[in-house]
Amino acid sequence: MNSQLTDKQISEYLRQNPTFFANHLDLLEILHIPHAQKGTLSLVEMQLERQREHIKELEAELAKFSRLAQQEPDIFLGLMPLQQKLSVTNHFLQGVEKLDQWAKSFELQQAKILLFTDQWNKNPDVPEQYWLDRKAFEIIRLERFGLRRFYLGELSNKEKSLMFLAEEFPVGSVACCFLGAKNSHKPTALLLFNARDTRHFHNGQDISFLRHLVDIVELHLHRWLLNYER
Repeated sequence: MNSQLTDKQISEYLRQNPTFFANHLDLLEILHIPHAQKGTLSLVEMQLERQREHIKELEAELAKFSRLAQQEPDIFLGLMPLQQKLSVTNHFLQGVEKLDQWAKSFELQQAKILLFTDQWNKNPDVPEQYWLDRKAFEIIRLERFGLRRFYLGELSNKEKSLMFLAEEFPVGSVACCFLGAKNSHKPTALLLFNARDTRHFHNGQDISFLRHLVDIVELHLHRWLLNYER
């Protein structure tokens, strides 16, 4: 390899040669990765750190579902099939596909996730149609969401054109849900469900089910996108 290789080429080479470091053990001693809290970590330490993070995610997921099963068993039973499908999904596009299939089983037109460009490293494995510019979306946020995390109802044609492709029209009514907004002033993504019927989603609907659905998707979103980098 030489200095002209790109990060993507190096990453692809290591994916195709997973035993590379076994044959170059000396590199394990000198390669270190910056860590926000711990300074720098060796590759072995980073691998252990990633495993610990994954265990924490699984524990959080189990605790969340345990509380849901006790407090709202009907919603728990309704969401469990989707959770099982998302748990065995490894990448963002696969996750969106499972969500879309699940939504269509309820006779909805579509489900999709749009990623805010200022919150994620733009990945070439995720097509352009799944990225959303925050500045362009700001007017919609102000007019439709206010301080809320959910908007249910109709959109103007201009608003629809920002979030939907031409082939996804006609769009009657939508349920728009911010992801990652609970612990941050800036949501990281937008979860969308749309129906052809303009009356299907409307202001004043109970959003308890959507709240728990958002929690489930948030548990997996970071993992899906992180897996593209592995």
